[in-house]
Amino acid sequence: MNIQEQRAALMDTLADILDGLVSSISIDAQLVRPAAGKVAVFIEPPTVEWPSWGPPEPVWTLDVIAGTPATQPSAVDDILTALDRLAERGLNLRKATPATWNLAGAGTLAAYQVTLNALETE
Repeated sequence: MNIQEQRAALMDTLADILDGLVSSISIDAQLVRPAAGKVAVFIEPPTVEWPSWGPPEPVWTLDVIAGTPATQPSAVDDILTALDRLAERGLNLRKATPATWNLAGAGTLAAYQVTLNALETE
């Protein structure tokens, strides 16, 4: 599976797992628009490694962003709920680090930067 196919599969997997918890999943930062009580996911361009002679191995990083400027007190809880669901449903999470997301013209929103372990690509 090439990198673009992996990204498409990752987007589908996130949509399936997060279902009603997610307002958008995008590779375009301009389209990230979380809604109150929901998260948005930005899939960063992957870091790619080529082990020896094997196929490329992308390392995926997700930015999970929540809420609106008016709903920030509950935003971290919304993100943690989404992360719990991702872990429970078997997404290969490596680590999640608190971060912020600057939403142009609207201020700063709560976020977590999530690094994934290698994805199953068979």
